[in-house]
Amino acid sequence: MLQQIELPDLFNATPPSDAAQALLREADERIDEFLHRRRGAVIHDFVCSDFLAVDAHLRWIVEKHMIAGRAFCEWGCGFGVIALLASLQNFDACGIDVQPELVEHAEQLAADFGIPAQFAHGSLIPPDCEDLILDVEELAHIDLDTPSAYEDLGMDLCDFDLVFGYPWPGHERFMEDVFDYNASDGALLLTYHGIEALRLHRRVRG
Repeated sequence: MLQQIELPDLFNATPPSDAAQALLREADERIDEFLHRRRGAVIHDFVCSDFLAVDAHLRWIVEKHMIAGRAFCEWGCGFGVIALLASLQNFDACGIDVQPELVEHAEQLAADFGIPAQFAHGSLIPPDCEDLILDVEELAHIDLDTPSAYEDLGMDLCDFDLVFGYPWPGHERFMEDVFDYNASDGALLLTYHGIEALRLHRRVRG
């Protein structure tokens, strides 16, 4: 089961590191250029979260010693910005996205900044989740055809200590169920829900 953890108000926290700020400036430029070039053919599931707010909450999680390990995964990573910010905070970071074009952009951004992170094209849904898939067949914007990405990462969902995701409206319960069904006890799920709204859950033994 998932246990919600109260988060402090960190939306006006101290700025991130110089390296993180440089990454964010470049990422903003590349994302703006990408969206401009794709005008009229935008990838509809590509919506950015508040990078500064998420980075501040990652720092808070680390400072409060809330996790036992450093394995991090970003679901629906897009350009991989959150995964790269996590890597700058010494997480062993990776990202998953169903759009191969976005995975390529994430890999290029990581390479250009020399930030270690792994990215994989595929679904965030692990194998052997037929029961969960049956429950979401009517939900829009969930890709049920793309193979799971975990094999390419060489990891299972239960190997991650912290997962970040930005659920599409109405998909919050689905994302939580995927995590609850597959994550290890003690693992954390951090999710972004729009302006000034982040939630943190810990998986605990039911």
